[in-house]
Amino acid sequence: MINRRKLLSFVSAATLGLALAAGSAVAEGWTIGFSQDTMDHPWRAYMVTSAEAQAKNYPEIKEFIYTDAGGSNEKQIADIEDLISRGVDLIMMSPREAQALVPAVDAIKAAGIPLVVLDREVVGENYDVFIGGNNLQIGEELGKYTAANAPDGFKYLELEGIPGATPTIQRHEGFTAQIEGNATRLDAQPANYDLAPAIPIMEDWLTKYKGEFQVIYAHNDPMILGAINVLKEAGYEPGEVFLVGVDGQREAFEAIQEGWLQATAIYATGGALGLDMAVRILKGESVPKRIITETPVITSENVGDFYDPDSQYVR
Repeated sequence: MINRRKLLSFVSAATLGLALAAGSAVAEGWTIGFSQDTMDHPWRAYMVTSAEAQAKNYPEIKEFIYTDAGGSNEKQIADIEDLISRGVDLIMMSPREAQALVPAVDAIKAAGIPLVVLDREVVGENYDVFIGGNNLQIGEELGKYTAANAPDGFKYLELEGIPGATPTIQRHEGFTAQIEGNATRLDAQPANYDLAPAIPIMEDWLTKYKGEFQVIYAHNDPMILGAINVLKEAGYEPGEVFLVGVDGQREAFEAIQEGWLQATAIYATGGALGLDMAVRILKGESVPKRIITETPVITSENVGDFYDPDSQYVR
């Protein structure tokens, strides 16, 4: 377990090395480090690979390094310790959990390294720019759409993301606020934004609640796609259950076209944009403190405007 004291004491030594190297950093080219929560997820992998591809457009960037925390807060802190020791010029990070990564964020600040945060919030203001969608608004818009189009007084199941992550909290709160008083939640379980854990949860729910629920709301598309797999195996037909996801991945658009999924919301990874902001920071240019990306709701009415069979995500 890596604690705050160890990390900050390590940073004090690293800071000196970074200061000595600062004068020659631009001449030699920049090194950018990307700390990702997990690469074992297509949306998160695309965040990193899109940033890596964008880095190739900048000759000033000597090296782009990324780390995979494997879904562990402790590993992500250790990854950031390693990036600091390697003398990176800037760190991009998508934290697993806001509170748990406070020591890492503080260490980056103490080392004098600029920080670009993507998707999930961090605690405090020790970052240069945050890029992400408005998760509360996503929940609200999907809640409004569900309230207007699902059966009156519906009962629903909720597949939640990672407990404690800001998108999990906000996507739940926004959705609930729009349907409260007109719907009943039968159950909710975290599937950690992943398809595989959603499958046994859905199988269990079919045993417990078959015939009782009319809606399933998942905090991202992989989880709702896992639920669709189970419903198909159980003999359900497209449209028999009102299904809602978030992300806007290609397979979700195809599920909408096939009638299985009723709505999703595009949630851009922000990888390429984050890399652009990183370069601006390293050049000494001003950047916005917060960039909130657009998150349109996608249904059968507009899916054709966004679907691209050759692209896994819209952006």
